[in-house]
Amino acid sequence: MAQGTGAVTGTVVDAADGAPLVGATVRLRAAAAPTVVRRGVTGETGTYQLDRIRPGRYVLEVTSLGYQRRHVHVTMEVGESRSVDVELRRDAFGLETIVEAPSRTRQRLLEAPASTTVLEPARIRREAKTSSVEALRAAEGVDVAQTGIDRREVALRGFNSAVSAGPHVRTDHREARAPALGLNLYSVMPNTTLDLDRIEAVQGPAGALYGTGVDGGVLHFVTRDPFRDPGTSFALSGGSRRYLNAQFRQAGVLGGAVGYKFTGQWGRADEWGLDPENARDVAELGRYRVYEDPESPALEGRNFVVRDVDGDGSAEAQLRREDRYRRYNVNGLLRYRFDRTTSLSLRGGYASLTSPLQSPIGTLQASNLGYTYGQLRLDAGDLSAQVGLDRNLSGDGTYLYRTGNAITDEGTRVDGRMQYAFGVDRLNTEVLVGSALDVTRLQSVPGGTTPDEEAFSTFGTYLQTITPLAPSVSLTLAGRADYLSVREEVQFSPRAALVYTPAPKHALRVSYNRTASVSSASPLLQLAPEVSAPPRATVTQTLEVGYKGQVADRLRIGVDGYYETRDDVFVPVGIPVEYQNGGTISYGGFDVSTELRASDALTAFGTMSVVSDDSFEGGAGRGDIALNAPAFKGKGGVDYGLPYRTTIGATVHHVDDFPVRFGPYTGTVDAYTLLDVRLRSSLPAVPGLSVNVTAQNVLGNAHREFVGSPALGRMVVARLTYELPSP
Repeated sequence: MAQGTGAVTGTVVDAADGAPLVGATVRLRAAAAPTVVRRGVTGETGTYQLDRIRPGRYVLEVTSLGYQRRHVHVTMEVGESRSVDVELRRDAFGLETIVEAPSRTRQRLLEAPASTTVLEPARIRREAKTSSVEALRAAEGVDVAQTGIDRREVALRGFNSAVSAGPHVRTDHREARAPALGLNLYSVMPNTTLDLDRIEAVQGPAGALYGTGVDGGVLHFVTRDPFRDPGTSFALSGGSRRYLNAQFRQAGVLGGAVGYKFTGQWGRADEWGLDPENARDVAELGRYRVYEDPESPALEGRNFVVRDVDGDGSAEAQLRREDRYRRYNVNGLLRYRFDRTTSLSLRGGYASLTSPLQSPIGTLQASNLGYTYGQLRLDAGDLSAQVGLDRNLSGDGTYLYRTGNAITDEGTRVDGRMQYAFGVDRLNTEVLVGSALDVTRLQSVPGGTTPDEEAFSTFGTYLQTITPLAPSVSLTLAGRADYLSVREEVQFSPRAALVYTPAPKHALRVSYNRTASVSSASPLLQLAPEVSAPPRATVTQTLEVGYKGQVADRLRIGVDGYYETRDDVFVPVGIPVEYQNGGTISYGGFDVSTELRASDALTAFGTMSVVSDDSFEGGAGRGDIALNAPAFKGKGGVDYGLPYRTTIGATVHHVDDFPVRFGPYTGTVDAYTLLDVRLRSSLPAVPGLSVNVTAQNVLGNAHREFVGSPALGRMVVARLTYELPSP
């Protein structure tokens, strides 16, 4: 039998420039069935080899991140060896792009078992904005609330908050949330516009693979690979409110086996401020600490105003929000390739931030808040393992405006993960198994709270199977069990999804997810001892149906509907904050997205998201529970190409009014409609040089996007980018 088998070998390259594609997945399937006979991954020269292939008719399937999938029909004779070279084309518009976040393994976007949006570099860099996260505004089902120059609060399908704690955020497979504060501080993440390769947004619960608390979706920021994208890049931005930002990226390959990358950025601006003559701002300012003695040593280095606050005829000092915004970060990567399937990567970086921050216990002032991280990752074919270290550093001190007290913002998180994927050919099933450990410990700082010395730790194991039931139907089953040390209990999160692809560019999906969220296991509660910890977990169950399709390579459509119930909904209310049980709530909604390539020059897009309600009865004496996000929002825009590689475009955003009831932030966000215009042009006289100009809220519509945040006006930003490819 061995003498009667053959082999398929070849090379996978980029169709545009012929560059070899490393890490492309090659599968050989039987022509008459979905059975995978052999699988492999291309090496450092883009080559692959599949051995021990019996005579017959097969389909060779080749996929790679960011490229269109290719199918090649292969007929094998007895003992024959064949060479099959494959060219892959970039997938800037279609649904063949490969994603990782929905299943923690590579698969086609069209076949993902959850609603997923992918933002490619062209969309991320289309506008000159103060935050790369701003690109998510164009994605369906995503709420982006701007609360400062660079501060964005992101939520997927509602339940937004001033802490942006909903989405589980990762950067290059590493959890990116600040360990002590428990906040998604996008400002200190190493996700510079120059270095981002893509953003994957998974709407809906994902606890079956990512663990307890991931009931608000997943955001995965993936940066550019130095092997695929070597070169030197610089970007300089400036604009309204004395905004300045500089970024750099340097990447290359040494000796064919060592890849390196260094990135960094620096930024400053005058923050949007609160107006003491505005009634809504007065409500926020009224929460800030008042000192009877204007000469109190506690006021040293802080912004305050001296006036008669209580009307007793004597002057007091009251804290005021700082108007400074400062940030910088530096990051590095070294990657060594042992062979065509094995590599070892070392990442690290440091970031600093000075900015007001909103949290569930009130508004904080971060002053030189430091954040440092390290990551060691091994990729060996279908096996991956990594260990990460994240630390918050207090810098000059972070304090709470409501009390004036310093806040413990020093914390260390160590997390490790091991994952292995394999195929069971007899069952025609792809299996993924993994385990993860997360340990977070808080440190005391002078003048701050004294946290519990016990570490917050979570240990989880997960299992996923993907089984083709027919050539066009696949079943995904997944489940994860997490042990929480603080609660001394185990939470289980299952998922089941069925994906039907009746045609190559159309897919229907139905799924069920269950995820538990345990607020009392968050280190954030240690920062405010007066906060009452919720006694039980909030359990979210979601039923979702969806469709993705592409018509004639011109029109792309996505429709997702969902129904969700949440049991034991605990919400932070009042001052000081208390967690109240709001009972059980249910709601439904749908998201729609369209993108039309009307011509080679004209592209149009639009999204709409609707939720059945934005407020729910919380029971007798409990008050209402707010979604903290709009029940309706819509976006639409066009981009038009002009000669000399110039593109102009505009986007309209509309958000309905909605109530907010989250911790100290209670009120209503008024409806607003914004118009953004943009221009991008490559300068022919200097290859690699381009200019972007974006006028955000060009009509100057003063508006607030979350309770407690300042009113925002027009913001104009210009960015000059120079990219010099590696020779």
